[in-house]
Amino acid sequence: MQDAEQLIFENETLIKKVIYKLKIYRDLDEYMQVGRIALWQALQKFDDTKGDFAMFAYMTVKYAIIRALTKENHVSEHELAVEEDVIIVNAQQHFLDTASFEWPEWFEELNKEEQFLLIALYEKELSLKEIADKYMLSYETIKKRHQRLLSKLRGLLF
Repeated sequence: MQDAEQLIFENETLIKKVIYKLKIYRDLDEYMQVGRIALWQALQKFDDTKGDFAMFAYMTVKYAIIRALTKENHVSEHELAVEEDVIIVNAQQHFLDTASFEWPEWFEELNKEEQFLLIALYEKELSLKEIADKYMLSYETIKKRHQRLLSKLRGLLF
């Protein structure tokens, strides 16, 4: 076990180089740990007759970190989908009163989420950033929904 710990300690620079080459700038500790585990696995699987350990270790670490990045990307895509669903729930729970503003008949053709966004923007005069902050959504999510709403309105009105 001491050999594995010594090997990992001596190859911390190798892990950092892989992280640098992959242009990873956040969650560094997480990817360092992925690299350490991959280095330990490389030590377990290495066969002396097939070549140099340094190259084998580098490739093992690199692909382990790439797999971790891919997995993180996959999770982020699902988080975005869940995040977009939150606005529907928030819109239903916090639906704004429309009595103070006279909306045209096309307003009823919009879904509840789109109505909510229109009310927040034009009746309550909130900015996209304020809406995102108030309902704990990312600015990019609100921005995309706003763009889709504008496209839909162009289709309805023109």
